[in-house]
Amino acid sequence: MKRVVYFNTAFIVFLGLVILYVPWLGETLFYSKGEPREAVVAMSMLQSGDWILPVSCGSDIPYKPPFLAWIIACLAWVFNGGVVNEFIARLPSALAAIGVLMAGYAWIKPIRGEQFAAFMTMITATSIEFYRAATACRVDMVLTACMVGAIYLLFEVRAHKGMDNFWRYAVATLLLTCAVLTKGPIGAFLPCLVVGFYFVFRGDRVFPTLGRMAALCFASCVIPAIWYYSAWLEGGDRFVALAWEENFGRLTGTMSYESHVKPFWYNFITIIVGMLPWTVLVLMATGALRRMVQMPFKPAGLLSVTAVVVVIAFYCIPSSKRSVYLLPAYPFMAYGVASIAETLVQTRINSAFGRVIAILAIAAPCVAVATMFAPVGGFSFTAIGWWAWLLLALPIVAAVGWLVQALPRGTILGPVVIIWAMLVCYGGAVMPAALNPLSSKEDAALISAAAGRTGRIYTVGGPESPTYSLNFYLDNRMERIASPAEAAKAPRGSVIVFATRSDTVSLSPDYRLTLLTERLADSRKPALMAVKVR
Repeated sequence: MKRVVYFNTAFIVFLGLVILYVPWLGETLFYSKGEPREAVVAMSMLQSGDWILPVSCGSDIPYKPPFLAWIIACLAWVFNGGVVNEFIARLPSALAAIGVLMAGYAWIKPIRGEQFAAFMTMITATSIEFYRAATACRVDMVLTACMVGAIYLLFEVRAHKGMDNFWRYAVATLLLTCAVLTKGPIGAFLPCLVVGFYFVFRGDRVFPTLGRMAALCFASCVIPAIWYYSAWLEGGDRFVALAWEENFGRLTGTMSYESHVKPFWYNFITIIVGMLPWTVLVLMATGALRRMVQMPFKPAGLLSVTAVVVVIAFYCIPSSKRSVYLLPAYPFMAYGVASIAETLVQTRINSAFGRVIAILAIAAPCVAVATMFAPVGGFSFTAIGWWAWLLLALPIVAAVGWLVQALPRGTILGPVVIIWAMLVCYGGAVMPAALNPLSSKEDAALISAAAGRTGRIYTVGGPESPTYSLNFYLDNRMERIASPAEAAKAPRGSVIVFATRSDTVSLSPDYRLTLLTERLADSRKPALMAVKVR
């Protein structure tokens, strides 16, 4: 009977994760430069057949190793006729999130029970930063899944011996290899650092532990080294300079340009914001936290504290800081939140937290609907389908159900369901309606119509020129040029796109200049389009 209950609980959690992430991946168009920059690498792979160092936008080489692009390209080739779209591009992140969340469920269930495992999983899944990364075409969630999955496996090493540990080390090495192929050596180094500290805190000797972790880290870099060597043969010194800057210059603060430079306290602010709405529960439970600190750590709790401290402390070192860098800490912070919630069972704090969430769940859809009919400050929503209206009602139904005690008050089950419903509503209805007007898809259609099927399409500037979204929707047809003068010999029908209203003086009279858009998706600035008419 217990096995049946376990299956049902695991299946319900799995189904909830799938509904939360997957169906809505293609509803929102690309509206910034980050997602299309990753997606166009996979598009270039399929177009050129170069799976090592494909060139996009005429001259750009990828900023990151190719693992995410490989997955996107394979999914597009198998399921969509070789066409990369928004759904395919975001699917690896969603699958990685579901995989690492279910791995966390399987890891903690034998230790703390299935209810705790379900709550920890859903707390992680519904935290704002984790949800955002799970539904975006970026390398960060795939990287997080590989890193955290390896940590879960290595946690079990101390409790087993022999061939069982051989396979754990083998699978962990494979996961860390994929992590290195996703974002560089940090993908293996940081998990090994976390596990190494944990082993030492559990009483293992320092130098043998250091040797094991160093060997694991080295083994995880063997296959990526083959790719780095192949990419160097193809990209030469330009690739070496980029790889060095992205992997070591960013860590040491010696990059040739400033990238997300923030003070050390930035990480703590992003953690507080990224764990919303669960940060509210933690703040409301300050009194219970004092009691929990006095309790002895269990091994899983010690690993969680170690992982959170090591990850946050490590990313306080570089001057470049982003909220997504801290994603590997989120499952372990969720362990702490679930422990707090378990301590607060049948207390007024859970009920008060539930009321706050329920009121928000009722108010937020009402505000969204009001904005659709009465735009505020120039901000408006696009029209939505009938099924989106049903999604808008979902959090209201869940909140009213909790308020009339259809859901139990003593645990956080009610708030979990309400928050889940709010995010489903956001991803399926609110996010597409709010963000699709910011996309450059229609602008790309205008450019494509002006250039025709054979016209050349140029963008002025180096890699910093923010036209990734246009290039994606133009099927990677854009080419970079240093100045408009370079396009003087271009055939009739060529199009030049300027990300700003400057640098147009050198255009010949053969070009007709028009305003393309007041807001380019990548730069959020006006863009001009110059068409060569003769």
